[in-house]
Amino acid sequence: MEDSLASIGAMGYHFGNAVNMEDALEKMPADRLVMGNVDPAGQFRNGTTESIRKATLEVMEKCCTHDNFIISSGCDIPPMSK
Repeated sequence: MEDSLASIGAMGYHFGNAVNMEDALEKMPADRLVMGNVDPAGQFRNGTTESIRKATLEVMEKCCTHDNFIISSGCDIPPMSK
């Protein structure tokens, strides 16, 4: 699906936590923003401060080598999140 998304020419792409961010970054244009994908329900709603930090750092370690990557939640932050 990333191949067809890359062809639409958006200025930025945001991916949910079901998507492998490393794979998505490889397929998206390097001159477009690519954002995502810390698990919003698993982490922001049900995680701890420590687990959110760990999950965030894991995504960043894999993806921050790409200049067009911005760390973000994988989707909307659920209601009742801390």
